[in-house]
Amino acid sequence: MASILFVCDHNDCRSQIAEALCRKEAPISWLVASAGVEPTPQEDPRAVEVLRRHGMVVSFNKPKGFQDIPDVDWDFAVYLGTGQMPPLPEAGKVIQWPVESAQDSPLQRYDELFRDLTERVAGLLRFIEEFSTAA
Repeated sequence: MASILFVCDHNDCRSQIAEALCRKEAPISWLVASAGVEPTPQEDPRAVEVLRRHGMVVSFNKPKGFQDIPDVDWDFAVYLGTGQMPPLPEAGKVIQWPVESAQDSPLQRYDELFRDLTERVAGLLRFIEEFSTAA
């Protein structure tokens, strides 16, 4: 069983979209979560809309901080951001995806973000599966 934590600045868009995509494609036994370094009070409504537009009826969780996620040693922690990576919870492998925030952008930018994260999450899942079978 793998455990993957997606982190962005506010946990209102990027990390929650990545979490939703991963939950859809990863084995059900995997632990998948997301959190924000400085969570906002509510999710980004355009992020919710883009998931709906792509056939994913996901009820977004209220943005979470590190104190709101399971206290485990994560196999993977993925930071979605372009700045310096903040301190993250303990993880076997830490990855940074240089993904710009879509905040306050037109819905088209959220669609682009969704496509980008779809490819990135699929690549991560392939890597984990290949690594698991090689071990």
